[in-house]
Amino acid sequence: MPDYDLTRLGSRAFEQLVVSLCREEIGSGVQVFGNGPDGGREATFDGTIAWSATVHGGTPDDSWSGYTVLQSKYMLRPKPEAYDNALWLQGEIRKEMDRWVAAKTDDKRTRYPDYLVFVTNVDLSAVARSGGFDKVTALVQKLIGPKSAAHNAGIRVRGFRIWHGDQIRTMIDAHQDIRWAFDGLLTVGDVIAALVGTRPQLGSLELDDPLRHELVAGLRVDRWIRLGQAGGAGGDKLFLDDVIVDLPVVVDGGGDVVVRAARHVLERGDTVLRPGQVDRAGAPGLVLVGGPGQGKTTLSQLLAQAYRASMLEPVDVGPAARAIVDATRTALARVGLSLPGNRRWPVRVDLAKYAEHLSTGADTSLLRWISTRVSERASADVSPSQLHSWLRACPWAVILDGLDEVPSLASRQQLYEQLEVFIAQADELDADLLLVLTTRPTGYDERLPPPWYEHLTLRPLPPAESADFADRLTAKRFADDPEMRTEVAARMKQAAADPTTARLMATPLQVTVMSSIVEKFPTLPSDRFTLFDLYFRTMYDREVAKAIAVSRFLTDYRQHIEGVHERVGLLLQVQSETARHAEAVLPADDLRALAVDLLQDRGYDQDQARTTSELLVEAALNRLVLLVPRGTGLGFEVRTLQELMAARAITQAPDASVMNHLRLISDHPHWRNTWLLAVGRLLVQHPRFETQIADLLRRLPDSTGSVGRRLSSGPSLAAAMLDDGLAERRPAFERALVQLVLSVVDYPPVGDLMGVAATLGRLIGGDSHTVVLDRLAAAATSDAVHRATVAMLLNWMTFHQVEHAERHVRVLRTKMALSMAEDTAVHSFHTGVPDFDGDVEPVAAAVLRAADRAGLDELESARLASGLTALGDSSFILHGADRAIAALVVVDVTDPSTLLPIAADPDLSVALDITLSTFPAGHWSIPALVAGTVHTAQSRQPVGGELLALIDQVHED
Repeated sequence: MPDYDLTRLGSRAFEQLVVSLCREEIGSGVQVFGNGPDGGREATFDGTIAWSATVHGGTPDDSWSGYTVLQSKYMLRPKPEAYDNALWLQGEIRKEMDRWVAAKTDDKRTRYPDYLVFVTNVDLSAVARSGGFDKVTALVQKLIGPKSAAHNAGIRVRGFRIWHGDQIRTMIDAHQDIRWAFDGLLTVGDVIAALVGTRPQLGSLELDDPLRHELVAGLRVDRWIRLGQAGGAGGDKLFLDDVIVDLPVVVDGGGDVVVRAARHVLERGDTVLRPGQVDRAGAPGLVLVGGPGQGKTTLSQLLAQAYRASMLEPVDVGPAARAIVDATRTALARVGLSLPGNRRWPVRVDLAKYAEHLSTGADTSLLRWISTRVSERASADVSPSQLHSWLRACPWAVILDGLDEVPSLASRQQLYEQLEVFIAQADELDADLLLVLTTRPTGYDERLPPPWYEHLTLRPLPPAESADFADRLTAKRFADDPEMRTEVAARMKQAAADPTTARLMATPLQVTVMSSIVEKFPTLPSDRFTLFDLYFRTMYDREVAKAIAVSRFLTDYRQHIEGVHERVGLLLQVQSETARHAEAVLPADDLRALAVDLLQDRGYDQDQARTTSELLVEAALNRLVLLVPRGTGLGFEVRTLQELMAARAITQAPDASVMNHLRLISDHPHWRNTWLLAVGRLLVQHPRFETQIADLLRRLPDSTGSVGRRLSSGPSLAAAMLDDGLAERRPAFERALVQLVLSVVDYPPVGDLMGVAATLGRLIGGDSHTVVLDRLAAAATSDAVHRATVAMLLNWMTFHQVEHAERHVRVLRTKMALSMAEDTAVHSFHTGVPDFDGDVEPVAAAVLRAADRAGLDELESARLASGLTALGDSSFILHGADRAIAALVVVDVTDPSTLLPIAADPDLSVALDITLSTFPAGHWSIPALVAGTVHTAQSRQPVGGELLALIDQVHED
């Protein structure tokens, strides 16, 4: 009997294994493990068990007839001594029996066991009387005997059994199908055996196995963190395992409980996620949603490294790879994690690069794309068919990073289609697949649907964890300078304790940048623009202070060098707006040409410009290290720095022109962070912009066409500005922004309500709480549209668990007194409701009927019908006693761009707006879905080319 390591499974996967074994041993009537009142887990069987027919065995007349309860008792790290393990199991069984007695006394359960089976992963000694098995058996006999508390309470247990580790291993040997289902949980040998006779090389992890090469290469590549340039002293990089942090997240549908991202994902990955697995432990797809610099990419690297290290742990690899495996294990242990028990083969995909490839017209499946990337790293051809077999044999962890970096609607649709094909392949193979996607929340309109996907929303780092993260960064950066280390650590601790600066230590990137600038600036910034701008200045001044030959040049030509960075940031931001340029790379020759043009614009003759441009480019590349090699060209390693430079570029113009630039990009998710950084620059350096920016936000709906006026990005932009600290010590401007945020209740519940709700929740705890509560209370008792928006905001406030807001949320909900129909309409708006009663009607058909009533002619109706194909199979049902509430039962928006011709036609846009106005207030979900779809299509249209034209026109004038 192989020595299967049951401790690698984890508690939840062990329960899955036990359920599968019980169904084979006892029968298909075994009911799946479910949460009990005490948080434990149990399976039940109601009927006759003939033990003589099971692998576990029994005498011919040994059978049970009645209600059997199976209890799983899992010990993560069994003790070396069998005596200690038996003692632990005795304690667990004693607690379980006490719970049964308490439940009987309090009448909390409907049925009580006739028979009990205790299943554990620990081994029990078989020595007669003194051995663990006999001692545990004696205890159970005592706990159910005639003088026991259970018997006195009326619980009559007629028999019991104890299955310990060795017996579980015997069952695994007897049931090969279950053994293969849990191959990744047991031994690498099981995985390899699955491929013997077909392709023995692939997956063997021997020296000639391409997958071994790919794992080792991936270890090296993903060990560097992308924010390393921001964290190193003088350009030193950081290892991922130096500064690992497990980020807090809130799980959709998880009771609004804050958990840890890596722990949650790895725990899900430690279970068997095959479609055919009894009691699959949750959604196999996890979507990590977080803002700029919040650590999504770093977290994706961490997950990939954990699975690589787990796969390679038992393999004899070279010293360099072994050092990374050991460092990864140590780093995980520091945050309370261990290497994954389920050895999944990890693959991390840069979605921007994949989308860029798809945009060329190539119909490349995700599996083929993965095979190409694996082949490149392994220096050997690995075909899609080989990976297809590997997917069937071995558990996988597919990590898709950067959905938000694919702004094009068409490209995203292609991605989703290829993803659906890949998932269908995995389901057909009954593959054990864990899928992780990362994205920013802004512009993430699709919300991949449950039950296949679960959303994890990243929360800000708590101040104490920010300080701890800063300590680790400081220790690494100043390992050879204890005096500076002490000084910087003290300043960082002070910054974490100050509410003003603590706001700028809410993400790993912000903490890293803060630790870089704190050496030079004892007075720290209170807004994000100043934080990142100071970082650039710090890097620049650090090079100037080195007293080397180039220092004088850096001082004399600073304005020009900064101009080069700004123009490059703008060009790369424009490039990355389209799928063809998602990688955002500028060829080196283009950088030189850009520098020449900039110098000539500033009065240099052609020869001077060429000569000086070479020095500018050399300084930008070799001294400041913000621009780094990427693929065939150059780019910013940290995306926020690219956005910072783009923000500086669009604000180098007269006031009216700057407002035009901001108005153009204000509705576009791709430009959101750039917009906020640009506004930060204006407000920090030019307070006169307060009035202009507030006025711009108020007028945003007027710039989006007739249908677009039904929505506005103003509330979410104002909320983000408040969160960025841009209203600090500006009370009048703060009041204006608060009113703009509150204007969200004037619109249907579409857009970034999650972010707005978080801001409102924080405002409730501050000086603006009366204004906020009064406005929400007034809207809560208004018409159905206002009530729906307030209800959605309250739901998101609960989700965010905003301090000070909980009591007010309860009061407002009571004041609203939503009917069941209203509540259903709110909850179904984004995802639909699969269970419903009544007649279902397509949304598109209802809009076309309303258009006919509004007087559209035949040609206009035909064009409108063509555009409404974007709504796919979206449908609704009328709820309530008077059928006054429309609730979506299916949300199936396919290609929103089909509505663009209608939105662009002034007459047809007005006609559609009039049509939507004919729906009763209780049917708000129908016009909201249409307007939201139009807004999504418009916001995904590239505007970079138009922006460049406006900026170039300013320069020419």
